[in-house]
Amino acid sequence: MNMNKSLTSKDYRKIFFLYGIVYATIPIIICEIIWDIIFDGIGLKVGLYRDIVESFFRAALIEETFKFFGFTKANKKYQFSNEKEYMIAAGMIGLAYGIVEKLASGNGMSIILGIIFPMHLLWQMNQGRHLFKYQKAKEENNHKEAKKELFLGTFVIFLIHGCWDSIISLVSYFASESNLANSDLIGGILFIITILFGLTYIIVSIIKIKKVLKNNKKVSKKVKM
Repeated sequence: MNMNKSLTSKDYRKIFFLYGIVYATIPIIICEIIWDIIFDGIGLKVGLYRDIVESFFRAALIEETFKFFGFTKANKKYQFSNEKEYMIAAGMIGLAYGIVEKLASGNGMSIILGIIFPMHLLWQMNQGRHLFKYQKAKEENNHKEAKKELFLGTFVIFLIHGCWDSIISLVSYFASESNLANSDLIGGILFIITILFGLTYIIVSIIKIKKVLKNNKKVSKKVKM
């Protein structure tokens, strides 16, 4: 007899479409359109300064806020019970937005990069892991650990997202500004840093994801009678 009722593939599909698209992606798109209207209206020219600001606030802050909102709504509905469910459910929301974002860009290179570096998926899967640990620490009245995990699952994800988009903006800037001294060299260095960071983040994330899945199998065997 299995004591825990696990989420099914149907549940995860619903999380993807309802909580990932409706609760997260659509509000993000609406807010980003409003952002563009406001900033175009006040005459802030498109350029490096605006790109950096938008990397942290138009992209990272707005996107991470609504992805987090979508996850909390899904958690309220399904009441995720273990680390695997937290991780995969959060990942479904990140995947939903990542797919829509790349398709909406209409840029072939952006789609290819999104496949090679599925950052939205990984950011949210890591967020799910931290939020599970945050919840466990709260239940154990370990306030210090709870604060740390909440910090890692929210602010750090936002910071990584903003820095990732900022560095990509800097690479594009130096690649297009041929009049700047050593622009190709600086752009090349930043490009290498971006690739190395992306690959490192992917490898570390995959290792941690595999560990969660492996641990979940062990727990599942223990609860079966």
